[in-house]
Amino acid sequence: MVFTSTADARPKKKKVKDEPEDISAYKKDLVVLTDDEGDVYVMEGKWGAQAGEHVAFFGDGKVMYRQRIFGGGADGSTGRIDLSFWSPRSNGGEIGRNGKGEYYLTCGRGRDVETVPLKPMSDADAKKVLDTASFRKPLWKRQAQALARDDSGNYYYVDRMRDEHGGKGHRIFAGMKGGLKELPMTNVVSDSVGEIYATRKGELRFVTEPNKAWWIKGSVKTELTIIPIEDNVALIYGDLGVYDGSLGTPCDDM
Repeated sequence: MVFTSTADARPKKKKVKDEPEDISAYKKDLVVLTDDEGDVYVMEGKWGAQAGEHVAFFGDGKVMYRQRIFGGGADGSTGRIDLSFWSPRSNGGEIGRNGKGEYYLTCGRGRDVETVPLKPMSDADAKKVLDTASFRKPLWKRQAQALARDDSGNYYYVDRMRDEHGGKGHRIFAGMKGGLKELPMTNVVSDSVGEIYATRKGELRFVTEPNKAWWIKGSVKTELTIIPIEDNVALIYGDLGVYDGSLGTPCDDM
């Protein structure tokens, strides 16, 4: 089935509201931590505090955003817990408690890892955070859809709402690294053959087989190199210059 939509190509410019997160079912198993900068972290002190899922939050103690956990581990004999969370600008992050009972945050991988010690808040301060803070679902609601560039270093990037937010609302950006600009779209076509993102300045076409992409402006057709999303998350969420401000993770600025 072919999907075409001018409505999806030109989503309404309205702010997506933050959704509340109900912590009541596992509130008693949460640990409230802070660092030397005064940032606040909340994580499960008991492995699997929320049935079937793992939880960690980050914020200022008044507004706390849930982190997207994609991995982790625990050792019941030592009390160790580690939770890996989505943090594209630092190529990953982890919050946890080691076998000595010490809490920590790590951002990055390999030689670029930065570790921040965390300390539990006093019982009174922890209770205040858990009782009065606004706990919310993850702040960032968009995801990368496609990325390509030409031989002159011009990038073409498409994003959309994450699947849990409907998966639509496509946008296209074009330009040199650090200065991509959004191009207002007039139409989106998506089917088993590929995708077409039409703008007033041209069309970006992706063909599923044999995995090709073109930027078409008038009679000029420029073949593009497709860049794998999964291998370039730091480029996409940082260096391209598409996203300003925080993604809602504790490693955004590291």
